Amino acid sequence: MESLIISSILMVVMLFMGVPIAICLGFGGMIGLYLFFGAPSLTIAVQVMASTLQSFILLAIPLFITMGIILAKSGVGERIYKFFDTYLRHIPGGVGIATICTCAVLAAMCGTSVAIAAMVGAFALSNLQKYGYSLPLSMGIIAGGGALGILIPPSVPMIIYSSFSEESTGKLFISGIIPGIIAVLLFCVYVSVVYRTYSRSKKEILPEKSSWEERIKVTKEAIWSLLIPVAIIIPLYTGLATPTEIAALGMLWSLIVGIFIYKDICIKDIPSLFEEGVLSSLMVLFIMSGAMVFGAAVTQIGLSEVIKKMTMGSLSPMGFIILTLLIILVLGCFLEGAAIMLIILPIFLPTLIGFEINLVWYAVVLVIGIEIGLLTPPVGLNLYAIDGVAKNLGYKSNMTIAIKGIFPFVILYLVAEILVLIFPQLALWLPSMMR
Repeated sequence: MESLIISSILMVVMLFMGVPIAICLGFGGMIGLYLFFGAPSLTIAVQVMASTLQSFILLAIPLFITMGIILAKSGVGERIYKFFDTYLRHIPGGVGIATICTCAVLAAMCGTSVAIAAMVGAFALSNLQKYGYSLPLSMGIIAGGGALGILIPPSVPMIIYSSFSEESTGKLFISGIIPGIIAVLLFCVYVSVVYRTYSRSKKEILPEKSSWEERIKVTKEAIWSLLIPVAIIIPLYTGLATPTEIAALGMLWSLIVGIFIYKDICIKDIPSLFEEGVLSSLMVLFIMSGAMVFGAAVTQIGLSEVIKKMTMGSLSPMGFIILTLLIILVLGCFLEGAAIMLIILPIFLPTLIGFEINLVWYAVVLVIGIEIGLLTPPVGLNLYAIDGVAKNLGYKSNMTIAIKGIFPFVILYLVAEILVLIFPQLALWLPSMMR
């Protein structure tokens, strides 16, 4: 156990020194293995990394990430936003609700949150400001909506969870739909109420209602984009295709839409798009490899079994879940979502199995906790993303303004988390209906 303590301290020190998380995890795990096994530790680390990257399901990660990059470059986000804005802008809070709906639909196309927050912020923030939304509220709407990217399928963290737990990736994806819809509804109600209150005090004028001619025009433009999440969710739910196959088809469809329909992408752009996708994917897979080495050290040294014995004798299943959530919230202040999942799963998974906790349900609980982490300082990545976008657009933003705006959405995510904890069927009903 002393070897694990030493390796953990070393890992934390490296993190605070600014060393990349993948190297911190991998090197910390190798030190733990070396202190426990001696010279063979290097061989063990190489074997663990190689076996990690041989998982077929992990092929979906670079495919979904590349798909998200293609969608960002092809103007899909702007067209979806224009679609919702045209239909909703005349109602109180409608522009904010349109932004949240756009985030939700984009979340059903690519499985990352930070990218969605940055993408939507680039074209929605100015419009929110134009119609009288305060800067904190505008930033909160975008950062909070962007965090939906890892809950609504597809989801990169759910793929990682599947590779650890050996649960069906399709069921894990589908389990996030109803909790994701609940979060969207909570956000929309909040934005509407806040905007009504603010507009009464400031006497803001609502945007004019769009004509049906304008609505038909934007619908024709957006329909090709809106078909993408349908083409992802239906095959997943019916079992017609695996997540990896759907990711490949989704990436191909995104290219077709971007090149031949919207014509925002040229064929000569494809190599650079693939290069960007590969580089982004390598970062995630590198983190996974390092985390698996750290997980191997935790398992071999026996920490997970020690925790299992200690907690099963002193805590109830719900007590253990709440404990893990508290740990996730603390880690969320310092680490990004994939790293949190990769660190805690090797440690907590044996205890979850020992308590006979439904692993599909726990995946949703875990992912919502990570979403909250993406919004909490000092490392909340969505905060930094939207703060950077605001500054690039010329707004006088800072982290204090971003935190002020995002705080209500953190509370709303906590409400969604509590609902899923109290009513597990919110996460389990749809997966139970799958073939």
